[in-house]
Amino acid sequence: MDKNQQRFVADALDLLNELDEGLMQLEATPFATAPLEQVFRTMHTLKGGANMFGFDNIGQLAHQLETIYDFVRQGKLQVTDRLISITLNSFDKVRSLLQEKDWAKITHVDALKEQYQTSLGFLQQLQADSLTPFSAVLSNEGIATYLIQVKPTIAITEDGTHPLVFIVQDIADLGPTSIHLAKKDNGEVDYWNICISTTVPQPELESYFIFVEDESKVVFKHIAFGNLLEDEKFCICVEKYYQHELNLEELTAMAGQVSSQTPAVSLDETETESAGSTQKGDSDTIIKVSKRKIDDLLNLVSELIILQAQLSTINSQLNTHSLNHVTEQLEQVTNRLRDTSLEIGLVPIETLVTRFKRLVRDVAKTLGKKINFLSEGTETEMDKDVIEVMAEPIMHIIRNSIDHGIESVEQRRALGKSEYGSVKLKAFNSGGFIHIHISDDGKGINPERVLQKAIENGLVQAHESLSEEEILKFIFHPGLSTATHVSDISGRGVGMDVVRQKITELRGSIAIKNTIGQGVSFQIKLPLSRSIIEGLLVKVAQTHYIIPLNLVEQINRLPYESLNRNNHLNKTIRVNEELLPIFSLSRQFHQDRIPPKTADVITILANGRKKGLVVDRTEGKIQAVLKPLGEAYRQLDFIAGSSILGDGSLAFVLDPDRLFQLESI
Repeated sequence: MDKNQQRFVADALDLLNELDEGLMQLEATPFATAPLEQVFRTMHTLKGGANMFGFDNIGQLAHQLETIYDFVRQGKLQVTDRLISITLNSFDKVRSLLQEKDWAKITHVDALKEQYQTSLGFLQQLQADSLTPFSAVLSNEGIATYLIQVKPTIAITEDGTHPLVFIVQDIADLGPTSIHLAKKDNGEVDYWNICISTTVPQPELESYFIFVEDESKVVFKHIAFGNLLEDEKFCICVEKYYQHELNLEELTAMAGQVSSQTPAVSLDETETESAGSTQKGDSDTIIKVSKRKIDDLLNLVSELIILQAQLSTINSQLNTHSLNHVTEQLEQVTNRLRDTSLEIGLVPIETLVTRFKRLVRDVAKTLGKKINFLSEGTETEMDKDVIEVMAEPIMHIIRNSIDHGIESVEQRRALGKSEYGSVKLKAFNSGGFIHIHISDDGKGINPERVLQKAIENGLVQAHESLSEEEILKFIFHPGLSTATHVSDISGRGVGMDVVRQKITELRGSIAIKNTIGQGVSFQIKLPLSRSIIEGLLVKVAQTHYIIPLNLVEQINRLPYESLNRNNHLNKTIRVNEELLPIFSLSRQFHQDRIPPKTADVITILANGRKKGLVVDRTEGKIQAVLKPLGEAYRQLDFIAGSSILGDGSLAFVLDPDRLFQLESI
């Protein structure tokens, strides 16, 4: 595929997500005009782009479905579950086809044959029911006349192969048209002026240019209703406008649409620019950048941070005023560059919401349940790679909630609940972490049944005493399921172990909050950044450790002997009149070292509770570039990674949540 085709694929996948959203809105409100028009316009845009870039099979299918939805627009067909399902399934196939790497497979004539035949059968049934076939025959009813100026922002020629040339030709097929081409002195296209009378509404006309929005400026002006190009006098005026003998006010006055008081305005000054046109001012401009380029940028920023740390170390040794000034400035710029670079790769969680809504719709229909999907905080941003990794775990949790958690309509009625169950996704940013909660209002998880299954699977002895929190963690073990029956959706005990594994690989955690009869909430916590963190550098013996700074509440220096004497049995100390459980890194990993006279107790908030981490010395804040660990450290899940310090030595980045889970202190 060439670059234009690759860009079409990326844009088409976005359009398919818009279609999913629009179709589900249309299903929920079948008589609403807005979602119907959105669906129709999006199909039209997809069809136009597919035909333009050689995806003829996709264009034909989109055209077929577009024709069906035009019946709906004309009031000759009602929106039904069957129609929505046919459309969703058809575009699912288009989506999977576009994700293929093989051009021959994507464009194969039979690739969408089944979907095409299904939609064709639907159309034939409509005609059998004596519905009037869709016709593009123009009549004055519904026609409007527009003036369109298309100005390329790159160099193209009239006889070239740039998509703009073909778009102008396609526009000319939509109704009576008058086209004027202005050229530069070197023969390149300066702009096209197009006057057209058509039944196609302006938003659909604008959609033709969506795939060339970065390479052109397109301005629309509605002249009048009706087919003005049938009028010879108006056509003469249009030609005079092209030759700059008439201005826009005089042309529109000829059409009877503008009063004599309307001030003269050039086409470039009109406000009716296409959605994709470049806007002046301070508004953000969205561009698409290769993921590889973003990764390369982040890698370079990571290396810069390491070099900056090394420079700071050298500066502290030399202690010269001029070097100190430059080092401080470099650190400020590096920090800003780091923050900006990290933000580039972030996307909002809402990019997945349509996929989740679709899942809820499909599974609920399969199981005959009524379920509403709710979302909150979906503007929360995460690394794009993390979002893609988390999509499947979240979908698995949602699928389980619908299948096992939400009761049937009859059961909910009997319990006095609403017929409609709810599944809610809530996302928010707190304490340097992204929190994602997936909850439902179903029957919850029965701890006794989980415990019984765990005993049967040999995961625990019957005589052991466990808290509900400990019992519920068994659902993350492979092969453990409390489902009374196996369905096509779930119930084999396969999946929740993978959910935890995926979250663990991202240095995250998952907790369960359960209330019998009221529902369950799966609470996922993920670090904001996978590559760069703000940390507190500490030392035990000759080893450096880094603690995520967002978890640190306070630091207290105490005599080491008092720590050793007072907490040998109860493993707690009193700090600021507060009894604090402590964990000693030296006892855990450095028992043979010579103890210092004093030690620092770092109060850390982990797993919702405060705990004291005892270290020999705190050395200050650090900006750490997280590097993956070698095979020898993979089993130590309380070490999140490593980082190179300014002097070239290595520091281990700790995960306090997992560190405090170690039994021995």
